[in-house]
Amino acid sequence: MSFMSVKEVPSDHDFFDPAYVKHWSDSITRYRPERKKLFKAFAAEAARMKKSALSVFELGCGPGLLAEALLDKCDIARYTLVDFSPEMLKLSRNRLAKFTDQVVFIQADFKKENWTDAVPPGFDLIVSLQAVHELRHASRIPTLYFQLYELLVSGGKILICDHVNSAARSAHRAAHFMTVDEHLSTFKEVGFINPREICPAADLSLMAAEKL
Repeated sequence: MSFMSVKEVPSDHDFFDPAYVKHWSDSITRYRPERKKLFKAFAAEAARMKKSALSVFELGCGPGLLAEALLDKCDIARYTLVDFSPEMLKLSRNRLAKFTDQVVFIQADFKKENWTDAVPPGFDLIVSLQAVHELRHASRIPTLYFQLYELLVSGGKILICDHVNSAARSAHRAAHFMTVDEHLSTFKEVGFINPREICPAADLSLMAAEKL
């Protein structure tokens, strides 16, 4: 599998600008109150895993809000955070300073085909919140899910939450996002089992699957 050359859906965010990143981070929970519900849903799914001392990988960690929620509530031995924005990683490092012995930070752009070269495989759990759409085109999602599948151990779980298309999608959304059913069928296509929707929240959906 490889990333296709596509016309990207433009972004209205500048995650390389320190002032913009700070404003986004300070305001995201206020503008997105459903994220608190989603944090609890992520933690509940992690707690259902039978293995203790989990090795967790987060794709697109942003300012570390989800990581903080999971590290506070779950039995995690190692938590690896990846983001393409050095400014987001700075905020994550500050937020997660009390978890220094458990966290690893990697700057990598998951739009690049070889981004996983910087990430050693072997994770029990992969999580992501509002990051997959930063691929900037839905046609790239299957390749990303295949790459994430390869990073998991047998019996591992993936939890993806992202913007999803409604039935009445616009041309912009059709190019940018998938429907829930499209996400779940893509999980199956790359080898995951038991794909399902866990928690719909506004225009977001938390979805899960496992690796045999």
